[in-house]
Amino acid sequence: MKNYLDIRKLTISIDEKKIIDDADLLVARPCKIAIIGKSGSGKSLLAYAILGFENEYNAEKQYKNLTLNGLSISKPKNISYIPQEPLSSLNPTLNILNHFRINNKKNSTKINLREKIDSLLNEVGFENQEEILFKYPHELSGGMAQRILIALSLQNDPDLIIADEATSSLDNLNEKKILNLLRVICDSRNIGIILITHDYRIAKEFCDCIFKIENKIINQIPKDSIIDNINNENFKIFDVKEEIISMSKVSYFIDDNKILDDINLLIKKNESVGLLGSSGSGKSTIAKLITKYHSGFTGSVKAFDKNIEDYTYVEYSAKVQHVYQDLLGSLNPRKKIKNILLDLNKLINIEQKEFKDLINYYFKKLNLDYEILQNTPLEISGGQRQRVLIIKSLLWSPSLIVLDEPVSSLDPEIQYEIIDIINTLKNDKNLTFLAISHDIKFIEKVCDRLYILKEGQIIENGPLGEILNNPQHEYTKELISS
Repeated sequence: MKNYLDIRKLTISIDEKKIIDDADLLVARPCKIAIIGKSGSGKSLLAYAILGFENEYNAEKQYKNLTLNGLSISKPKNISYIPQEPLSSLNPTLNILNHFRINNKKNSTKINLREKIDSLLNEVGFENQEEILFKYPHELSGGMAQRILIALSLQNDPDLIIADEATSSLDNLNEKKILNLLRVICDSRNIGIILITHDYRIAKEFCDCIFKIENKIINQIPKDSIIDNINNENFKIFDVKEEIISMSKVSYFIDDNKILDDINLLIKKNESVGLLGSSGSGKSTIAKLITKYHSGFTGSVKAFDKNIEDYTYVEYSAKVQHVYQDLLGSLNPRKKIKNILLDLNKLINIEQKEFKDLINYYFKKLNLDYEILQNTPLEISGGQRQRVLIIKSLLWSPSLIVLDEPVSSLDPEIQYEIIDIINTLKNDKNLTFLAISHDIKFIEKVCDRLYILKEGQIIENGPLGEILNNPQHEYTKELISS
């Protein structure tokens, strides 16, 4: 009996350096398959090699056998891919309908295509297809964008779907919805799903079989060998007085849609404030208001007791920095890391030698290999990109850093390292942080106080320990227990 997925003696190399060496991956039937491993181990590269896109990594593959349902997949036509970062994976200049039109590989007629699209949108949980089709990506929440990507992946009736960190940018509630959706799709369509993930909990609970990439080899491992790599630790509460950020009665609209409603939020010096809520609750909008990315709000936003509108770009950048959620979209893909960082010296007015010394200092402090200075963002791992983004913000010597989902797309071991970096910087550099996340485990590790956001409103706030031990709202209880 032939295997559903049969990969034998697969070797993937970049510049003659082997990333995966003589590896096998055998799956008997269509099912949910997890690929786990450290950042940089080759998880995404394996996915690209199966898809036939390894050249995008400047990689080469060799293999003895590469088949799906007994058919060669050296140039696959029946495999679809769900990328890692939903909002940045959709074309911002196209509405959703045009995404489906471009993705139509079966040359369906206009009428048949529209019927197919409506059916797909219904399958992934959209009730009002007409409204969704004419929205643009920036009008969607992360969960909505992820469902659109899943619908696009199903459009051409694949035999296998590869989902690269399909839930890493989602809150716990939307994560459950997306995983349940993928489960239903796998069963109802009798197709396989390869889930590339850093989250061992998801691998254990969601997937039928688990393969781990380690030391260039792919091994199938028992599900009961999976443990959670990030444990809870005790929290500390700081009593601080100086106000860094003050938001008072802030509301924000996009067209006629109220995104934020009467927000009051306070961040004081040397504390880490958490903002927890589901996708679409308004977390990233608050971050963008605080960092002057959005304007046109009502109410007051002050930084260091001065209206943020009264600062110039350079003045404000030297006080407040934003580490964005989109690891790739935040770095110029065509430039080497060295040039991306040195370009900041044009705005940060210090001597170039001193600036280079500062870059070297932070590379050492954040445990980054100096060799990656010669690489582009696409040539380094997610954990390395996250560190580079943190260094970009630190080069300004700010007082406040806004962290928007800083560990959501990283594997557990690298998550722990980034959390340790955040806590070390807070103590060593007297930094203040606003940490935005859907992950209560991350919030527990870095925050002193917590705001709970639901549908654009803050429904609860206070010291982290009080909210975790005695949540007042059912929504808060649901987020914490998810």
